Order: sequence, then C-alpha cells, then structure tokens
Amino acid sequence: MPNQLEESKKRKTVADHRAVLAALERIAALEGTSSTELIRAAARRVVRERLSDAGMREELQAVFRAELPKPSRQFKTPAQVARYKRKLREYDALCLDLGLSESAEVQSRNSIHNVSQRPVLAGGL
Repeated sequence: MPNQLEESKKRKTVADHRAVLAALERIAALEGTSSTELIRAAARRVVRERLSDAGMREELQAVFRAELPKPSRQFKTPAQVARYKRKLREYDALCLDLGLSESAEVQSRNSIHNVSQRPVLAGGL
C-alpha cells in the first residue's frame, strides 16, 4: 500500500504520543504542577499568538462570543444562579487574560444598567 508510505502523511505513532506525554509528565513533576496545567498554558499561549494577527483576531473573537455563557430563561434555584455566575466569571477572566476584552467592556456587558445616564429611583423617598 504505497499511500501509507507517502511523505505528506502526518501520522504519529502511539510511541510518539506516549513519549511526548511522558516527557510532559516529567516536566510537570519537576515544576510542581500538573500536565493538564502545562497543556492549558500552552494552548493559551497559542491563542494569544494568533490574536496578534488582525484577521485571525476577529474570527477568534467571534468564536469566543459564541461561547459566552447564556442565562436560563428562568432560574429555579439559587444554585443555578450561582453556577451561571461562576461560569460567567470564568469566561470574563479568560477573556481578560487572553486580551480579548478590556475590563470596561466586561463590566458593561455584565451590568444590568447599560445606559450612560444615572439610574433614577422611583418611589416615595
């Protein structure tokens, strides 16, 4: 089967993957962290590098906007509200960390009052 020997194939053997993962585990042990944390840091580094390209930045921002946590139509328990708020905080922290959003943008997105005028209190005060 000549096509399996073709140079354009990018097949990796199991031994190749296992060797890389073993090396990653050793690095993590030496640094006192986990291999998952090293992979997460590397993935973020790749995303940050791609964000420097203007065309890629717009596309990645669209991808991140699509992943914005969406609230339920109706929260039935305080735990559901807490889970939604936790997901939103994690999303905001990631956007700030990667440089996808400015802090003012995050604050205005999460604010219930988005108008530039001060809110007016109604009632008999």
